[in-house]
Amino acid sequence: MTASKNPFFFRELPLEAPFCDRERELHELTRYAEGKANIVLFSPRRFGKTSLVKHVQQKLAERGYITLYADLFGVSSIDDVAARLAKAVFEITHKKESIFQKAIRFIQAFRPVLNPDPLGGVSLSVETTSQRKVGIELLEEMLVSLGTFAESVEGKLHVVLDEFQEIVELKEARSCEGILRSHIQRHPFSYFFVGSRRRVLLSMFNEKKRPFFQSAINYELSALPHDDLILFLEQMFQQGGKPCSQAIAASIAQEVDHHPYYAQKLSFFLYELSEEKIAQGDLAKAMRRLIESERPVFEALLQGLAPKQIALLEAIARDPTTSLFSLEYMKKHELGSTGGVQGALKRLHLLDLVEQDDAKRWSVVDPIFCRWLTDRSPK
Repeated sequence: MTASKNPFFFRELPLEAPFCDRERELHELTRYAEGKANIVLFSPRRFGKTSLVKHVQQKLAERGYITLYADLFGVSSIDDVAARLAKAVFEITHKKESIFQKAIRFIQAFRPVLNPDPLGGVSLSVETTSQRKVGIELLEEMLVSLGTFAESVEGKLHVVLDEFQEIVELKEARSCEGILRSHIQRHPFSYFFVGSRRRVLLSMFNEKKRPFFQSAINYELSALPHDDLILFLEQMFQQGGKPCSQAIAASIAQEVDHHPYYAQKLSFFLYELSEEKIAQGDLAKAMRRLIESERPVFEALLQGLAPKQIALLEAIARDPTTSLFSLEYMKKHELGSTGGVQGALKRLHLLDLVEQDDAKRWSVVDPIFCRWLTDRSPK
C-alpha cells in the first residue's frame, strides 16, 4: 500500500495549497488593491501575511495586473531599497517580452542580469547603470521611473513591500520615508505595506510627525477562527488518509492558540506520528517535536537580548499580568528596579515579543515561544 503524502506545510504555503479561512480577507484586500487603496497589513510573525498577499496578487494577475513583490527584510541601505524595487519589476516582467522591454526602457537606473541556475532555470539580479546616482537620488529616480512604467501599463500595477518597517533601521531612515511617501502618494496604484514588528510599522503610519501619517488603511490579520480552523484540520487529515476527530482538531487549535503557522506544523508532526488515524495520545509527542524544532529560532531571539530583558520575558511567560510594575510582581520575579523593568519592557515591546491586550494584560506574543520559555525556566 502506498503511503499517503503529508498534507500539511510548515513553510510559506504554495499558491496551490489549501488556504484556511482567509476568504474574507482575500476578497477585501483584492477590492482595496483594485480601488488603488494603500494598506498597512500587520500581524504577529508567521501569521500567513506573505501567503495571503501572494494570493491577492495571484487574483490581480488573473485580472491583468502586473504584481510587484519586494521583500525588504535585512535591507542594508537606501541603494538596496531601490535595487529591490527594480528587481521586483524585472522579476515579474522578464517572461513577457513586450512588458519586459517596457520595464528596461523606463527603469533606467538599473539593468537586469539574467543567468542560468543549476536547476535549468534562470536567476535574475540587477546592477546599476554606468551613470550612477546613489542614496536618496537613486531611490528617487527609481520611484519616478516606476510611476512612468505604471502609466505605460495603464496603471494596472500592484506593489507589496514586505517587512516594510525594516527601513527604519537605515542610517537615513527619515529621508527614505519622506521620499517614498512623496512619490507613493502620486502613484496611481495600490501599495501594501506588510510587517510583523507591529509597533514599529504602525508608528510609521499613525504618528503625526512621520511622513506616512494617515496615508494608508490599517488592516490587522487576526488568528484563525476556532470553528473554521477545526474544520480545516479535519479536512486536511482526511485528505491525507488519516481521519482526525473534531475533539483532536480542537485540541490542536487550542494548543497553538489558533496560530496559522503552528497549527500547520503541529499537525504535520502529528500526522507523521500517527498510524491509520490520528490519535490523541500522539498529540503531546507532536507538541514536543514542534517545540524542539523551534528551539534554534528561540535561542537566537534570546541571544539578541540583555539579561534583564530575558528575565522580564520569562516572568511574563510564566505569569502574564496587568500589574507589571507592582512591587509584589517585581519582587516575586526578581526583576530589580522600576526603571530597569521599564527599559526592558520598551525593548521587548519594540521587538514585538510581548503585547498588552484590551484588558491591559501583558503576555508573550508567540504561544510556542511562551511554552518554550516556561519549560526552560527553573522557577
